[in-house]
Amino acid sequence: MILPWCPSWPRQSHWGEFSVKGIKIEVKSPREDAFPGSQPGIPRHFWGRRGFRSRLGKFLGQKQTQNPLSIHSGYSEARGLIGNGTVTDLRTLSIQARDFVVELFKDIDHSSGTTSLGNLKPLAFPKSGPTLVQLRLSSDLERWKAAQHAVGNVLPPKGTGLGQASAKALRIFGAEGWPEALTTNNALFGCGIASLLMGAADAPTMFSNYVTDMAFYWEHGYNHVFPSLEPLLWRGLADPRALHTLGGPERRQAVCIGREYIQVKIALEERYKKHLTNLSARLCRRDAQIISLSESSLLGMAAEATTRGFDPGAVMSDLVFSSPGTDVVDVGCDLVNSEVMNSFLNVTDITDTGIVSEDVLRRVYDAYAATGARLLTQRWHEPVARMCALLYTWHIQNDRHMFFRRAILGWPKARKRPARPQLEADFDEVFDEQYRVTGVCRPLDPEYACSGEDSCDHVCNFLNRSREERLLWKLWWSLVIGPLEYVRGGKIDEQRELNLVELSRLLMAELYSRGLVLEMVWLIAHANHHAWQVNYLFEAAMFGSILDGGTLAGKLDREEQS
Repeated sequence: MILPWCPSWPRQSHWGEFSVKGIKIEVKSPREDAFPGSQPGIPRHFWGRRGFRSRLGKFLGQKQTQNPLSIHSGYSEARGLIGNGTVTDLRTLSIQARDFVVELFKDIDHSSGTTSLGNLKPLAFPKSGPTLVQLRLSSDLERWKAAQHAVGNVLPPKGTGLGQASAKALRIFGAEGWPEALTTNNALFGCGIASLLMGAADAPTMFSNYVTDMAFYWEHGYNHVFPSLEPLLWRGLADPRALHTLGGPERRQAVCIGREYIQVKIALEERYKKHLTNLSARLCRRDAQIISLSESSLLGMAAEATTRGFDPGAVMSDLVFSSPGTDVVDVGCDLVNSEVMNSFLNVTDITDTGIVSEDVLRRVYDAYAATGARLLTQRWHEPVARMCALLYTWHIQNDRHMFFRRAILGWPKARKRPARPQLEADFDEVFDEQYRVTGVCRPLDPEYACSGEDSCDHVCNFLNRSREERLLWKLWWSLVIGPLEYVRGGKIDEQRELNLVELSRLLMAELYSRGLVLEMVWLIAHANHHAWQVNYLFEAAMFGSILDGGTLAGKLDREEQS
């Protein structure tokens, strides 16, 4: 019997037909000295209010609040752009990004003509305002690409990311009965694992958050493949339980804002896809950040984080970093398909000349690597930083980017020694106002910089202090040691790639089920940091992407409506 003065949630959950038992875990607390440096303010995984007073507050309609967390040093321009990170602030920035993109695509209509695919006449653009620029590889990179293609080193076209997760992975998560759109490797080990590792007020809300984040996959054509996805999304947006949690309403409002931007951009790409090969947008630094925020397609995460009290400037910086964190593996592919927004190809060092050279790519790469260093080594436990850390594993696991193939193809051009010192900087330091690389960086705080071996001092110390050392070591091996052994060997082996990928998926699922959330997040974040500044696997994947075979030229890199 439930007494009237002891209110509780309805017995029938909003998601009653989908089990969330597998994701309702007991998160274990690591040792205080488990992680390098000081890590203040790590939030609880399930942060919803508990007990009688909590239930009474919900019954009376009281809104849960959280004291503001510390404001980080730096991120000044990002903080100036996002303000307090409210839904209104995000809507303002999204509208600016949308209007910019609309104006940008008008350049195609105003150009002197596009006679045929790959035969674009030089375009005369205005001196100010949005413009498109025609790009080409430098002669050195063009010769390298031709030589590699001649011996069969051709990157296959990007996958659609529609493959279903293995039965074993679904069983570990308890996700066997979840909607099909949510159980692809691309989704489950993308927005799905991000939601699980970021946490939520409670497990049903965490599942609901995952559903709403599926708006991200409109850019992958999921709405054409899974007809049930749109009603599922609206159901998540209207989830009454989630709407009563801290940040729940703001998250859902921001998802709608982000989806509007996605839909406008998709419509423009579909209209102009045959005329976009080798074109890139010319941006200034301010516009680049505003557009990257919306390009992340994850505004809901930002709104929830700022509502919970996390530093809006850091949240903005993290979502801006998610663009190069994604685009780095698509530099070459985006040259030939219908993507004019690639944060490497939009930099003025490239759009000024229209030439994509090895030297410029390295300088842009190093600039972005520096902007991600603090979030991956110091702020890794903050919610949006966790999502950014997971971009590395998502590239590996999503049945779309073929990360290991890109890395082995580009490995001959990647640097073989770690950065010394490892570097960090803010976006408005590494780029000037015209979005040119400045070369301004500073050494990463010695407390967070590692020794640079394949299994560095921080990783060894961490594993020695951790529970489940064996399982965590296996994850590190699957993300760092195993991939390095593969790419250094120089012999393409598709089955070996697939084995590495599935091993990492199953290990992440198992570690989550055992409640080792913080340990896994730190390890993945550090593997990501290694990929940027220690073993340069991201640089290898960047150069490997240049060997794209061009199959998607004039097409969209997603499932299209039939």
